[in-house]
Amino acid sequence: MGPRFVDDRGSVLILGIGLVVVCLLAIAVTVDASAAFLQRRALMAIGDAAALAGAQAIDLDAYYSNGATPGTRLAPGLVVQAAREHVTHAPAGSRVSIDAIVTDGTTVIVRLSSPLELPFFSAMATEPVRIESAARLDYRPSA
Repeated sequence: MGPRFVDDRGSVLILGIGLVVVCLLAIAVTVDASAAFLQRRALMAIGDAAALAGAQAIDLDAYYSNGATPGTRLAPGLVVQAAREHVTHAPAGSRVSIDAIVTDGTTVIVRLSSPLELPFFSAMATEPVRIESAARLDYRPSA
């Protein structure tokens, strides 16, 4: 019995289609990972700015009567108002949820969350993006 030849026409086409599918899947995963990273970074910027805005809300009555001293404290009501106002006026503020704004008189902690919006695999994104930013009122006397 002589050598048998197998017809392999079309097998390169199948491999080519498989390669294209794998490449498209890799591109989709890369784009989604980049979108998640950028969304988290934008949320961090909003949180950092809100915490800094809250850290500037000092108790003005105490400041005007005693001046800038190590005893200068934040006004809790003004801290919450300033931070909340900053988040609502942010470009992505409508999608951002304020989970908590906490102050102890010198430190402001802002916790934010936002739904994760992915271009390709949005059905798989069930957990929101959560961040925590902090800022501190710090008095340092001039030398």
